[in-house]
Amino acid sequence: MSLFAIPPAVIVIIILGIFYGALAHLWKGQSWRDLGALILFALLGCTVGQIIGMILGMDVLKLGQVHLAEGTIFAWLVMLAFLWLKG
Repeated sequence: MSLFAIPPAVIVIIILGIFYGALAHLWKGQSWRDLGALILFALLGCTVGQIIGMILGMDVLKLGQVHLAEGTIFAWLVMLAFLWLKG
């Protein structure tokens, strides 16, 4: 048994955050700093979406314990807000 076991849901959220951040960077990013910020904000949005999905008990689209729909929606909302505020 490992001392530092990471739950699979956390790994899926991290992979989704990196994927969404990279995808948004391909769409509107301009620098390496944008890539880092978009990945960070995508991770934040996925985490918030996961928490809201768990609190509200929504089962719209789930992969195991991961609330994909809520995480995706919040990740893109946060990234779009960042891109809009950045100008």
